[in-house]
Amino acid sequence: MIALTVSPDRLRLLEGSTPFRWRGTLTRTLFGLWMHDPIAARAVVRDRKACGANTVCFDSQLNWSHFHRPYGIFGPTVTPNYHQQIRPFAAMLTEEDMRACMVVLCDTATLMPDLQAMRNHWQWCYTAVGDQPHWTLVLANQIFHSTQAEALKDHYLEFEQPPSIAGFPPLLAARDNPNEDAHPTLPPWDFSCFCSKRNEPFWWMEGSGLSMATIVHDVTHAATVLFEPPPCGRPDHPEWADAGKWRQFARALCFEGTIGGNFYSDEDARSDLYLPGVVRNSAVEMLGNIPAA
Repeated sequence: MIALTVSPDRLRLLEGSTPFRWRGTLTRTLFGLWMHDPIAARAVVRDRKACGANTVCFDSQLNWSHFHRPYGIFGPTVTPNYHQQIRPFAAMLTEEDMRACMVVLCDTATLMPDLQAMRNHWQWCYTAVGDQPHWTLVLANQIFHSTQAEALKDHYLEFEQPPSIAGFPPLLAARDNPNEDAHPTLPPWDFSCFCSKRNEPFWWMEGSGLSMATIVHDVTHAATVLFEPPPCGRPDHPEWADAGKWRQFARALCFEGTIGGNFYSDEDARSDLYLPGVVRNSAVEMLGNIPAA
């Protein structure tokens, strides 16, 4: 895989000279699963690829104590041999021909409240995979969420974009995955992320098409990916479990500057395989219907 670049007008990511369409899954615990069970993690990557994904997105650390799984809590401050795991993980993704997007600063209030530790971890991440052309980075998940440290909220604008490592092109990066329906942090880096609204009656149209068009043309003026949609398959939200609506959700990602999106579900939160049924059908419909550039 070749490194992605930003188009001169900043409204597209390019794979060589071809516009890149982001067809991803937000499989948040994938790196944690890898450190617990590499075989299972590889199977999940193959499963997502079979559903149409060209990118898997995951967190570098999480403190999901509510998760009740052995890989729900992971990170450099809590996982033995953490720093030895990322290169084999990157090699696996290369073998599976899968692009990666790692969200670096997550759950910092409990895992990494010290500002210098956050800076060190960010620098370690972009250095450790700085020679991996198929990786992109997001500095932080929902900076103003209650799970994030006050030091991050006060100093997030001071973090630097990834530089070139050992002569390789700098990894493309976004500043944040913002809170639901909130503006991404400005000014954008190479691309921006958006977390869509979820509770509108017409979420499958407004949450992707209308909101994304507004964000790109009124706010970011840059390539923007629908990074976090509603989680499909939750029993208390049957409106998010309609494969036809996910198809329309994807087709609404057709405006200039909208470079694609992620599918998200509870199976992604847990890094489970998509079983036959509504979640797998919805993933296939969304990933298969993101419009070509």
